[in-house]
Amino acid sequence: MKTLLLFLSLLAITTVNAQQANYKAVPSELIAEDNVFEVSGKNSSELYQLTKKWIASKYENPNKIIVFDNENTSIGIKHFFDIDTEYTSPRKVKVKYNLSLDFKDEKVRVTFTNIGDTSYTKYSAFFDKKGNRRKYNDKAISTLEEYASKFVDDYVSYLQKGNDW
Repeated sequence: MKTLLLFLSLLAITTVNAQQANYKAVPSELIAEDNVFEVSGKNSSELYQLTKKWIASKYENPNKIIVFDNENTSIGIKHFFDIDTEYTSPRKVKVKYNLSLDFKDEKVRVTFTNIGDTSYTKYSAFFDKKGNRRKYNDKAISTLEEYASKFVDDYVSYLQKGNDW
């Protein structure tokens, strides 16, 4: 019985401490209630260096997409998500974004701004003039939100593991 209680206590602590990204689409942004992620044991310089390595592994031409690089403090990226959906309409969601990654000791803040239209997807049409979601775009919006959240989760996981290949 003691073993079971210990296991359940450990499980509860692990669940509470596990932080996952949860980004929501709004006109021109993807916002999260909490976009600051803890990365224990890593100072801002280590987070910066790991981020540079992550960018090199994720993007085909890293030097072309980095629009701002303030060593050990922040990196700005301008690129696009090109998401193949698992349904026919829309078959693909492709939107451009600006990504800001800010570093402090043991923390990284991830901010998506300037979410915009591409020739393939008219992101601005996902919302009405008041900024409310249009119902017929629910699948596309959900796909984008899930993709961006997983993208950030993968990034934070990379930072936590370090460059351990």
